[in-house]
Amino acid sequence: MAGGTVHHDGVDEKVDGRATRARRRDETRTRVLDIVERRLRDGETFADIKVGELVAEAGLSRTTFYVYFPDKADLLRAWYDEVSDSIMAAAGRWWSLDGTATVDDVRAVLRGIVDAYRPHPELMAATHEAVGYDRGVRAAVEDAMSRYITGLTEHITAGQRAGFVDPALPAAETAYWLQWMAERGLHRMVRVEEERRTDALLDAYSRIVWNTLYAPVQR
Repeated sequence: MAGGTVHHDGVDEKVDGRATRARRRDETRTRVLDIVERRLRDGETFADIKVGELVAEAGLSRTTFYVYFPDKADLLRAWYDEVSDSIMAAAGRWWSLDGTATVDDVRAVLRGIVDAYRPHPELMAATHEAVGYDRGVRAAVEDAMSRYITGLTEHITAGQRAGFVDPALPAAETAYWLQWMAERGLHRMVRVEEERRTDALLDAYSRIVWNTLYAPVQR
């Protein structure tokens, strides 16, 4: 201390070091996932892709890879956490609807969820594959599903209190069924369906949600 001034150089260096490490980790993850995604599109399964092959193709050493990622599945866990946040943000626009919403409004917000889900279908499929054998991936997916169901339950409950959602519905159970139905539908939709077919499926999904939650109180 000199003249009452406290120096924070050590703290600043630590902060800069953490930021640099996080940036390098993100850059490494993006580079490796691009390779994973291409190989998945070529027909390989995530389980068959070897770390040694990935790092060689990415121009990395195994040591560098393992500095940032405990194992191959950690790539998916980190990626899935980010995608889940995007999906939750899109879902939040659905859950902000009120009694003035129309079926077209419902379709628009559900389209946002589809668009958040769509960009990387191979990685999403690999994540669901890894649920069967990796505890960390399974925990990440279950946590995301739980957060989604909780948010939808709160929307249904709030809508019932405000009078624009069917009051006869059991909120938590309805949210559970709607979410698991949507999860399986989205998983297939973004992988195998053409855009034209996707629009038809989105129309059906919107009608299911509309007729389940909102239409009964408007009849």
